[in-house]
Amino acid sequence: MKKITLLICAAFLVTTINSCSKKGMPNPTDPDPGFTNIIYNGASNFSVARSGLAGAGTDGSIFFGGGTTDNGTTISNAVDVYNTIQGLWYTGALSKARYQLTATSTYSKIIFAGGHDSTSYSKVVDIYDLIKNRWTPTAQLSEAREGLAAASIGDIAVFAGGKGTSGVSKTVDIYDASTNKWTTAALSLARTGLVAATAGTKILFAGGVDGNGVPQKTVDIYDISTKTWSVTAMGTERSRFAGAGAANKIVFAGGDTNTNGRVKTADIYDVKTNVWTTSQLSEGREDLTAVGIPNKIVFAGGYNGTGLSTTADIYDVKNGTWTNLTINQGRILMAGASSDNFILFAGGKDVTGASKVVNFFSLSN
Repeated sequence: MKKITLLICAAFLVTTINSCSKKGMPNPTDPDPGFTNIIYNGASNFSVARSGLAGAGTDGSIFFGGGTTDNGTTISNAVDVYNTIQGLWYTGALSKARYQLTATSTYSKIIFAGGHDSTSYSKVVDIYDLIKNRWTPTAQLSEAREGLAAASIGDIAVFAGGKGTSGVSKTVDIYDASTNKWTTAALSLARTGLVAATAGTKILFAGGVDGNGVPQKTVDIYDISTKTWSVTAMGTERSRFAGAGAANKIVFAGGDTNTNGRVKTADIYDVKTNVWTTSQLSEGREDLTAVGIPNKIVFAGGYNGTGLSTTADIYDVKNGTWTNLTINQGRILMAGASSDNFILFAGGKDVTGASKVVNFFSLSN
């Protein structure tokens, strides 16, 4: 699929993506799909400091939307877009300000769903069409909720779990971007704060807490090739953890457990063999963020028990090995997203409050 370049600062884009700048931008190496090393390219700032935001990327554009500047009192509808081809930032807006939302992408669409607005849980879905270069009319989830997880493969985007007015949810909303149709399903166990990740034809929804606030190890698997669900389990229950996939592996790591508190263990699932193995991060931490690109998965930030971590643990999917880099500012609750072999970690909370820092990683030779 050819790359889509966002139009630059034209007056008629006020209702879509409406500004651009190069301020404070690092100059990442132009990555090549065959490159296997990962480098840290530095940091920049986006428009509004916030945590509780969501991020997703596709086809050369990485979007960060929503969030709160002060733990829910002031809620943002800001959208910051980084174009990996141009090295430029753009800004726009969601249809409604909210935080604790989720985001994912299909081939040509970026989707922000759910969250909590100024009064209650939200079912709003904002969809940006990169081909048409505009926001489409808003859609809705079947149930308003925050703390849900989302992931996608091809044109299929799946939104699962979360918490709404009726409590912790097992609801699953499935969107087919090719037909613009929605269907529903259900998780095996209701939970919020779960983590979604993809590899091959499978989307995994792992962990999170149940209605009593107890961390779980349950993993629901949706196979888009067969449109069937199955259930497995991680080696340990987890909340406030992170996970991502690359190639044929999905890794869930860190977080809090029922028995051991904050952990550095990692559960690794092979989607081809359906076998779990274990490994570990360099340090135990919670509220970290994970993102995958073709052959690497990066776990960045989090709280390690004594402070906010600047560690970025990098898992090499091909070799099954770990290396480490650092980001410039320790933070928790960042949003992460990738496109075109770039990974960005944005926003979150530093020691002073909401952050506008964005950290850049890319593949190189």
